[in-house]
Amino acid sequence: MRSSRPAPAPRPAPLTRAAPSPAPAASALLAPATSATPPPALPATSAAPLPAQPAPPLLAQPAAPLPEPASWRALVVGGGPRPAMNQVAIEGHIRYFQSLLPAAVERRVLFADGRHGTRSVQFLDGLRMRYRAPRLPRIDGATTRAGFDALWRRFAASRRGDPLLLYFAGHGSPDPRRDLDNNVFDLWGGGGLSVRDLAARMDELPDEMPVVLVMAQCFSGSFANLLFEGGRPDGELVERDVVGFFAATRDRPASGCTPEINEADYTDFSSFFFAALSGVDRLGQRVDGADYDQNRFVGMNEAFAYALLHQATSDVPVATSDVFLRRFVNKPDHETMATPYSRVLSWATPAERAALEGLSDALGLHGEHRLRAAYDREFGPGAGRKDVEDVTSAHRLRFIRLAKSVVLARTLRQSGDRARVERFERLRAAEARNPLLEAKAAAQARQDGRRRAAR
Repeated sequence: MRSSRPAPAPRPAPLTRAAPSPAPAASALLAPATSATPPPALPATSAAPLPAQPAPPLLAQPAAPLPEPASWRALVVGGGPRPAMNQVAIEGHIRYFQSLLPAAVERRVLFADGRHGTRSVQFLDGLRMRYRAPRLPRIDGATTRAGFDALWRRFAASRRGDPLLLYFAGHGSPDPRRDLDNNVFDLWGGGGLSVRDLAARMDELPDEMPVVLVMAQCFSGSFANLLFEGGRPDGELVERDVVGFFAATRDRPASGCTPEINEADYTDFSSFFFAALSGVDRLGQRVDGADYDQNRFVGMNEAFAYALLHQATSDVPVATSDVFLRRFVNKPDHETMATPYSRVLSWATPAERAALEGLSDALGLHGEHRLRAAYDREFGPGAGRKDVEDVTSAHRLRFIRLAKSVVLARTLRQSGDRARVERFERLRAAEARNPLLEAKAAAQARQDGRRRAAR
């Protein structure tokens, strides 16, 4: 993630003032960047009292029956690689996520150096950068290679049937050899956990264990390659149900790493995603409007669409189904972008339709040829180089990418490739789950069982 301030509207001016970066090529953005330079480190000082944090939000009660119970477990990997890049917002993201997990969900947390007493968290006190100790409800180890591997063996791979929810909150970097399909999550003290590193560890899990990843770091989209053997984009599809939602494409930074302490200003991808999924935001306020299909249940696919529509930053998020479609459906962009808009809407899911309509309105797009208009404005002659901090450009890219996914999904379903279509529909069904509600249902089922046994 990079440090940024929130935007007040869908089309604001850029809010950070980093030097403009060359825009990635259209092929890179439509097929399936280090964090911004941190403020200079200042000597550690005693932390001034910070404003009281909001009470942990409670999981919103759904109006529909709970889904099939599943005993989810959660592994959180968080923090920056050093104190000057371990901003208080990262700690806040982890605390918010933990508050959403039902109490019965077994979880482990890696954060920074793994210590409660180290002044490792950077925060802004007026105009001065300061440091304090972490304020997390639990820390189980350091975000290092050794810390990750130890927890992976003892926790992640310890039970066969329980699905696993992985949340990464911190910084990410491009692969040192510029292989953007193998980017890394930055670890404490240096080094990183690459796509292929994580793929090798996931190979240790039983095939029947579903895995969900939510990754908020820069350049995180390359981790969607965990769909494929070895984490390689040309590998065979893995057998397990693995789905992921990522804050940025493989070649773009992401927002959310700020030293500012006011959580009302946090507008990172995962905050919007988890707010929609749980029904409450990080301030404890109810979130409505993400149940796009009106079935009184919000799936991860709907939470993703909610974030696409409402996150007013320059992030361009990615889902695993986007990468699946771009790998297996070969359709030139000029054909895709020539699709009449009314047809795209007719093929879209309710969540996709809502995001397309909202983004189209915010961008001032009109008529049947708005896909081509958006594409030409972003990539056509005279478009020029785009700054990755340009919020309007990012929203346009969200619109283009989402529309392309809708068209590619339609093309796949009409291809006659039954096996490929079935695998895609299985992926889409996994993306439509809600681990938070499933875990709550599992806890309720266990409690009911104990009550019956006690009678």
